[in-house]
Amino acid sequence: MEEETRIAAFQWLKTISERSGGVFQRDDLTQGFEFRGRRITLVGPTGIWTPKGFQTPISITTIPDGPYDDGFTDDGVLRYSYRGNDPQHRDNRGLRKAFRERIPLIYFQAIRPGLYVAAWPVFILRDNPSDLCIEAAMDVSLTGVEHLTSPEDEFYTQSDSILSVRRYVTRITRQRMHQSAFREFVLDAYARRCTICRLQHPELLDAAHIIPDSHEDGLPIVPNGLSLCKIHHSAYDQHILGISPDYKVHIRKDLLDEIDGPMLKHGFQELDGNVIHIPLRKKNQPDKVRLDVRFTAFLSA
Repeated sequence: MEEETRIAAFQWLKTISERSGGVFQRDDLTQGFEFRGRRITLVGPTGIWTPKGFQTPISITTIPDGPYDDGFTDDGVLRYSYRGNDPQHRDNRGLRKAFRERIPLIYFQAIRPGLYVAAWPVFILRDNPSDLCIEAAMDVSLTGVEHLTSPEDEFYTQSDSILSVRRYVTRITRQRMHQSAFREFVLDAYARRCTICRLQHPELLDAAHIIPDSHEDGLPIVPNGLSLCKIHHSAYDQHILGISPDYKVHIRKDLLDEIDGPMLKHGFQELDGNVIHIPLRKKNQPDKVRLDVRFTAFLSA
């Protein structure tokens, strides 16, 4: 019963994630979901959470400025502290049971009060009672990224150990969690509207990087972000439109001369020269140096 419930929980989280951009409301997690006539809660008053009727925890949670030094190591392994100092505490015994029986958990990381990003399924790789912690990582076989173990994959040629692959997948998952948090902070800074066209449907909005995240300066921080609707985000990435350091929108010249339909006219041509809507708080406003670098790339494209 527990195994089937965990699988149902993973699917429920996936559905919510697709709708919310990977960010979860605490109220949704504490209320949980119905499964076979039972209410399954995913978080609770304690960081190691075991729902009613369960023998093993379903989730572990980290909060900012909490009493424990939880987090990812440099090689992508999640180090998570026991509850308190007693290895035999009920919650800590639950983690040990999950370790022995290879029971998957959900990891929630709070990004602000009441908001979380998540990773699942997480498996405990090592139990360290003397250090009052466990070490965990994602399991490749259940994440839908089995292609990472392909012989053609660059990582595979470096090491084919399953532990190394798990650590690699955990690092990728950590990056995705950061991106989900980045999206939440950027959309919040821009009042959940497109900075160019003012569209206000969050499900149609992205947090666009000014300096791409593939670049060493492409940090997932609000001054390196713009709230853009999906069509203007795509146009920004394809250098169809640019944004200059003085916050003006520039449309590629050949599009200004093109005759097509109302989308081109109203969605692009009429925006040329407009000033974008920026956050009121100065610390959240787009960094002009980064905008200049990106605008130079637009002019050169």
